[in-house]
Amino acid sequence: MISSKTKNENYLAYLFLEIIVVGVITFIGTGFILFYTIAKTDTSGNTRRLQYLFDNPLVFGAICLAPTLIAVGFLLHVRNRNYIVGYLFDTQNKLLRLEYRGLRKKSLTTIEVALNAFSSKSFQERKVLTNQPYKGRSILIADSKLQLDFVVNNFIWEEQPREKVFFLEELERVERASFSEKES
Repeated sequence: MISSKTKNENYLAYLFLEIIVVGVITFIGTGFILFYTIAKTDTSGNTRRLQYLFDNPLVFGAICLAPTLIAVGFLLHVRNRNYIVGYLFDTQNKLLRLEYRGLRKKSLTTIEVALNAFSSKSFQERKVLTNQPYKGRSILIADSKLQLDFVVNNFIWEEQPREKVFFLEELERVERASFSEKES
């Protein structure tokens, strides 16, 4: 089985810096937008809302904290997927053995799937704030609702470009062969 060198590492440690950056940028950005918007309405309407926010910094902080928590929660939701960290194409037995793990769990799960019992599709996330949008291939198992993701632009396969390319080429070859069999 071809395995990632990072399969036993703590993936939350990689995510921690991204959470901090998203949180800080969202908090400060919300503060600037709020300050600018309220200052503009104060000058045009001759009100003192900005003075109230400066007199009550906890209210100002709570208003800025709400979008920050939403952004961090969204980031955690998007990054919580089943990452493929190992694979083996067994052409003799017509099986694909996949080893995967989640974001929070270090435990590895192995699954064997017949080469004609799954489908795959490309995915690319949208860029939100500072996060790097992941892209790669999703393996959809026909018998279950399990979706496994082979992410090509993150730390998991970063030091193993040949293994990454081999997986994508083999996956494409298997799908072409499977498609040819269905047409016949």
